[in-house]
Amino acid sequence: MNKKPIMILTVLSLSFTAFASGYLISQKNFSKNTASISTEGVLNKFNNENPVPAESLAFPEKFKTLSPRNVLSPTISKEKDSIIFYEKSTGKVFEITLSDLKEKVISETLLANLTATMWSPNKKEVISTFYHPNGAQYKYFNYKTRKSVDLGNDIKSLSFSPNGNQIIYFGTKDDSAGIFISTPDGNSFKKLISSRLEEIEVYWPLEETMFFKTETENSSELYSLSKTGEVKKIISSDKALDIKFSKDGSRILFSKKDSSGFDLFYKEITSETEINLQVATSASKCDWETGNQSIVCGIPKSSNLGDEIYEIKTDGTKNLLSSPEFRINTAELFISNTDIVILNSINNKLYSLKRSAP
Repeated sequence: MNKKPIMILTVLSLSFTAFASGYLISQKNFSKNTASISTEGVLNKFNNENPVPAESLAFPEKFKTLSPRNVLSPTISKEKDSIIFYEKSTGKVFEITLSDLKEKVISETLLANLTATMWSPNKKEVISTFYHPNGAQYKYFNYKTRKSVDLGNDIKSLSFSPNGNQIIYFGTKDDSAGIFISTPDGNSFKKLISSRLEEIEVYWPLEETMFFKTETENSSELYSLSKTGEVKKIISSDKALDIKFSKDGSRILFSKKDSSGFDLFYKEITSETEINLQVATSASKCDWETGNQSIVCGIPKSSNLGDEIYEIKTDGTKNLLSSPEFRINTAELFISNTDIVILNSINNKLYSLKRSAP
């Protein structure tokens, strides 16, 4: 029997076996290397060498976007379960329910040159400001009755009363400058005090007591004002003041600003004592919790990369709620029954942070 063909077949068989074994081993190593490369690619998306653009970063699990629209003058609903706002580019009005993010159109009317809106407590009446070459033009509108009144451009600042039946405003009436009260449509006005100042900000947190803030080159002061025209100084500062009243008007949160930054304080209306909360933020970035025992604020990070969200108790205790990995500059902040809602001035978008269960 010729042994040469047998030998050739044996060699071929051994070669094939070696090739197959090597192939299988190499495939196992390839799969492992591919998985490793794939994982490394995913991880690289989150390291500093390959940053993801801020707009594409997913929010922390507690954050959610309320609307893709650019927002102007948002307000929380009377029931505290939704947010109502104007669309910045059109002036249309929308309402978003916080529980399910359902959007409802309140008004499809286009409002040219709209710059801001002041909402009444019942959220059915508004006084809006519009750009005008001769100065901001104020207009009253009632969403229930559809009544509209042009209030002119002689108003500098205004605020609704707690029940919404009246407004207080600083401006000029019949060539006389001062602080007035009237119905929201401008009727039944009464002058409370005269003033020669150019800038006064007015507030009406208590039914029987109003407040106004003055700003001069060297001082900033807050006064109370009764319906009979009695004036009392409440806060005096050589730094610029920013004011936020508690829901029931019994406490004032205020910040003082100078070239070195902000200091945040609070005080009881009836007390002379000012409590320094040791927080470097503006009162405009905060809102009072129901019960007046704590506030929630956007506090700028030391790295100037946006705000962190803190709960701050009046005893000075601070609790970090969120340190977003995207930039937030808190323009306005609202506390609902379930969420903290933030208007981000960087992109004019609304976001919400789910509150932890008590």
